[in-house]
Amino acid sequence: MYDPRVMRNSNRIAVAALWALALALPRPAAAQTDLERARAFYNAGQFDDSITAATAASAKPAAANSARLIIARARLERFRRQGEPKELETARAELISLKPGTLAPQEAIEWQIGVGTALFLEDQLGPAAEAFATLLPSARTRLSPEEFQKLLDWWGTAVSRLAESLTGSSRTRIYENLRVDSRGELERNPFSRAATYWAVVASRGAGDLDAAWNAAVAGWIRMSGQPDGHQIQNDIDTFVTRTLIPERAQARTGQRLDAKPTIAEITALSDEWRAVTERWSGER
Repeated sequence: MYDPRVMRNSNRIAVAALWALALALPRPAAAQTDLERARAFYNAGQFDDSITAATAASAKPAAANSARLIIARARLERFRRQGEPKELETARAELISLKPGTLAPQEAIEWQIGVGTALFLEDQLGPAAEAFATLLPSARTRLSPEEFQKLLDWWGTAVSRLAESLTGSSRTRIYENLRVDSRGELERNPFSRAATYWAVVASRGAGDLDAAWNAAVAGWIRMSGQPDGHQIQNDIDTFVTRTLIPERAQARTGQRLDAKPTIAEITALSDEWRAVTERWSGER
């Protein structure tokens, strides 16, 4: 069976991994402290330089905890890129050594994101999903809208991968919870990119293919004109054409689960999908 996370991990996790809080009006580079440079390098994806600057900043007691947090998160990124186990081990040790109660509120959220990310990279999907889920209420007001969308995507990724590792009622229950939570987020913010995508995936995972189709059409249209909405439209399009259409075609023809749906039914659903997306994109 097609796993939506396999398709999306290679491109969207790379985007979802940048969590540092950029300064609204950064000072000139020459006037920045080592800690500010470490944050700027992290935001730019220059993780080696970020670690170097943060290491220098850690020599100052007032900046030590903040610097070690940046080092931990940068090492998680290097592990994600390079797969070197030592990076993950060192990042985990840094996170353990930090006391989140001593961090500023914004950094305490970053620490929790780091913990969830480390658990995810260890393939501890259940604990990772729990870490991200419990963080969502406080992060909604503490993080910028863009950063909150990234957190939602990490959460959805962890929950979906956890569901895909299970079978039967356990798998369905987790997807149903993801669907309810995604719909709740859409009620708060109808233009949430992450929730728009995960509402589609979760409905399909819960076994409601018609609801998944409806969410895909409505979500695809809703993303038109939104910042980076085209990426979510592409993700939805890929999921619909590779997963949802074949499964709906199979359900419509009433075939056995181990049989392939008819070409005619797949073609009809594909034409229906293309017609609505072209109509709402203004293509002729």
